[in-house]
Amino acid sequence: MNGQRHHVILPALCWNQRRRDFYAITTDVSTEGIRFRSSSRLSPGEDLTCSIRHIGLLEARIDRAVGEEFTVSVRGGRSALTDLARQFVALSRAQDLRPEVVRVHHRIVPKQKIVQVTLDGGLGVSGHVLNISASGVALLVEQSLEIGATIQVGRKLARVMRHFTHGIGAAFLEPFEPSAVHEAMTL
Repeated sequence: MNGQRHHVILPALCWNQRRRDFYAITTDVSTEGIRFRSSSRLSPGEDLTCSIRHIGLLEARIDRAVGEEFTVSVRGGRSALTDLARQFVALSRAQDLRPEVVRVHHRIVPKQKIVQVTLDGGLGVSGHVLNISASGVALLVEQSLEIGATIQVGRKLARVMRHFTHGIGAAFLEPFEPSAVHEAMTL
């Protein structure tokens, strides 16, 4: 796992001889161990048995516990731990948990929704504006566009940042002033 944190969300049921069954959820795994969140208050040094969905039963010891988070180290031989690490990394990649983009600008729907979109080779296509902000625009376009491609939306240069069904999200290379974004604006 090379010291990296791999975010992976999996439900778990945990217990030990002194504690009733309680639910937890994994948040990430690293060489430090498996990190969980739970409403149960736990203490370092406690031994746990955890049944983690898609992983199975694990015997573990709590290394750290702060608030609702606790980190465990798993007991087992080197090959068992290597296989376990592979499972977690594969599940992390399958979940592909990327942090959500935080939107800092208010989005509006302009009255003028049809816009000319000029592609890299100079080809012009029609686009339908779903919404716009000072920093970007969501468009419906018939043309397939690659993420990272530079396009011109009306008179503004933008970079394609994401895809969705029949459309794209693009970030303006030079954002508008927030006060310039209103229903009557045209690109």
